[in-house]
Amino acid sequence: MIKKIRKFVLFLSVVLAFIVAPFSYVPKGAYACSSCLGEITPTETKEWLLLTLGGLSNGGTIPVINDHVTEEFEEHRTWFVSIFFEDNLLPAMMLMAEQLTAVAMQQAQMIGALLDAKHQLETQRLLQQLQARAHKDYQPSVGMCEFGSAVKSLAASERKSEYSAVLMGQRSMDRQLGNANSSATYGNDLDKETRLTQFKAKFCDPKDNNNGLGLMCTTPGAKKDRYNKDIDYTRTIDFPYTLDVDFTNGGAATDHEEEVMALASNLYAHDVFARPNAKLLQTDPDGTPTNMQKKYLDMRSIVAKRNVAENSYNAIVGMKSAGEPESKDFLIAMLDGLGVEGVDAITLIGENPSYYAQMEMLTKKIYQNPEFYTNLYDKPANVERKGVSLQAIGLMQKFDMFKSYLRSEASLSILLELAVMDLQEEIENEINPLSGEGEPAR
Repeated sequence: MIKKIRKFVLFLSVVLAFIVAPFSYVPKGAYACSSCLGEITPTETKEWLLLTLGGLSNGGTIPVINDHVTEEFEEHRTWFVSIFFEDNLLPAMMLMAEQLTAVAMQQAQMIGALLDAKHQLETQRLLQQLQARAHKDYQPSVGMCEFGSAVKSLAASERKSEYSAVLMGQRSMDRQLGNANSSATYGNDLDKETRLTQFKAKFCDPKDNNNGLGLMCTTPGAKKDRYNKDIDYTRTIDFPYTLDVDFTNGGAATDHEEEVMALASNLYAHDVFARPNAKLLQTDPDGTPTNMQKKYLDMRSIVAKRNVAENSYNAIVGMKSAGEPESKDFLIAMLDGLGVEGVDAITLIGENPSYYAQMEMLTKKIYQNPEFYTNLYDKPANVERKGVSLQAIGLMQKFDMFKSYLRSEASLSILLELAVMDLQEEIENEINPLSGEGEPAR
């Protein structure tokens, strides 16, 4: 690069010499410029040119200019690289790069802080929303507490009701089959006598039959509210919410237990079968069933049919039998909201509310209080919980209806069987004389 510059300067010098020489004249003793202190010696043009052209080897003008230009360019390079670039421009650019890097990092930090603050605030807002929703959704509700308190002993009461129904059915079969320790152990006469004695002492109303029972009931019972309860289904079974019937505790029978069993004896199997002695039930030596054995089987068939019919009665008594007392106070509070207070509330639901009484409160009475509907102005979650509770209570009620339908279906099937039995006896009476086998059906 320097060689090219030198050649260019040499060429330029020669051209300028030829152009400027004819017009230049420097008087002797004149100065080239105001800054020069030395005197310039005038030289002839040809001599300068000849000196210039022929003085390449003896230190003429061209070498001087060449050395001077080279020195200037080297000094310029040194200044440009060392002073201008390395001492000034490069540090400035380094500082600028450092500043830009620092500013960029600071800007990234600011953006990151902004994003962190954004996510922090969004998360905080979400947590506050969830907290507010949880506070709203899980706030206790008095209405929900009423449902939970009213069903506190419902399952135990239902189990006791089933037990009472089974025991009532077993008692009826023992009476009809003449089992030991029953009023009909020795037959119909003793059963009638025992029931009549109970009637005179507890259920006889002397004013009945136009005061004609006064001669029969010489010592009527002191509790006049028990008169005729052995035949009055409404007062004995239908009206009370809870009957003082509990066959799980043993002991002497309560008034209600006597009444429901006396009513059952008058409604089902009023006349029990005669008791054949053991000798009549002996098997023939050839092993064929005797007529008495066949009649005994017929008797058991009738007892089975009666038991199906009596099952509905026993189920009703069981549902109204005494339950567990855990929910009594809460049911009384519910009745108090309906205006039934104190002794009247206890009289209505009993000391140990039955399964029937609890279901009556849950499926009917609780909705007769206006506060139930005003309490629906509640948190949406609590309203939904109440709806689920109502669905659960509805399922329990539907299941009770389903069991009632099954009992009705069983009773209807017995009626159909009895109708078919009459037709079957007619056919048997027509076939037996023709075949010479057996006796006519009775």
